Amino acid sequence: MGKMEENTINKCADGNKARAEGAYYEDEINLVDYFAVLWKRKTFIFLATVLPTMLVGITLYLWPKSYTVSYLYNMGLDEKSFRILENTFYSTENIEKLAENLQKKGLDKYAMKLTNAATIEDLKNLISFEISPSYFEAIKPAATTNVEELQKIQQAKGSLLKMSVKGKADENIRETALVCRENFEQIIPLYWEREGLNVKIISLKGKMADIEEERYLLDLQLDRKKSTLEKLKNSGAANTDKLPSDIVVQFNNAGGDSAYLPLAYQIQAAETQIINLEEQVRTNKEMYLYYIDLFKINEKLLGYLKEAMSSHYTLGQFHSFLLATLKEYKDAKSIDYLNAYIKQIENKMADASPLIEKPKIVPSAKGTIKKAAIVFTAGLMLSVFAAFLMEGLEKSRN
Repeated sequence: MGKMEENTINKCADGNKARAEGAYYEDEINLVDYFAVLWKRKTFIFLATVLPTMLVGITLYLWPKSYTVSYLYNMGLDEKSFRILENTFYSTENIEKLAENLQKKGLDKYAMKLTNAATIEDLKNLISFEISPSYFEAIKPAATTNVEELQKIQQAKGSLLKMSVKGKADENIRETALVCRENFEQIIPLYWEREGLNVKIISLKGKMADIEEERYLLDLQLDRKKSTLEKLKNSGAANTDKLPSDIVVQFNNAGGDSAYLPLAYQIQAAETQIINLEEQVRTNKEMYLYYIDLFKINEKLLGYLKEAMSSHYTLGQFHSFLLATLKEYKDAKSIDYLNAYIKQIENKMADASPLIEKPKIVPSAKGTIKKAAIVFTAGLMLSVFAAFLMEGLEKSRN
């Protein structure tokens, strides 16, 4: 019985060994078949791989080169200001103005590209802005949970602003870049000035409203203090002229502290409080009149700017208008205000000048080798798959 079991086990072992050798032999044969198919279809694989790669490489080589002109500005912008700049520049209103100026210079092809751009990303492929150093250069928002660090990112300012204009060789990139530069330096600041004047008008209205609201309370306090002083004088108080000259009394609380003083000092306190209230009323009246004058000036400038910006109005023309407007005023307060505003405009005009007036035209990399390598890899994979597919179809037909 033991010998029969041993024979059975040996037969099973021999059978398993034979099947393993057969499977190995079958795998070896299949691998050889695969190489045979590849060798049989080598011409097809070669042509399907090399021809598309050569076609892409030659096309990219002969394709017109792209060039970039970059202007560098010494501007400190935080992230919010930078986003506002981009939104203003890429707005439909400004792009239409830019396209019209390009057409006036005979740059119709580039103007067509701008007007046909479907998204802001398409516009950025033509004209782009970059801030340096980046707001997220030092701190990565995704990696921090510290509120103070996130606030630092929001308050961070980039010190340099780069505007890049990209175009083809046949698009007169130098002239195109000059038109884009003029738009950025002379037209974009007007949008900021329009918004700034609007904010000033709102602020002046708020200050005048505060004075109007406080006017009734001040008049009420003043009447009350005058009535109190009259009653104190009629109560038979001692003459305030006989008060000791070496005593100085300070009244910080106009409502209660003076009540604990002798009657003569209470009269002196009431008179001091009345003088202070009268001065405050007078000051408020002067400030109110001053705010009205500023309101009228800013409203005039804003109305003129809104109307002028409907055409191709520039920051330089607005500066000339301010100088002419200055001559219309005679009062010192209005003249001082306009002079200060003109100085601000002049500073903005200086900041809008690039660090280098005539930057180099830099050719953009086409990425020929990289793109050709991608086409080669894709062609090789597809041609090998097609080779095995054709072989299988051929066998099924036979």
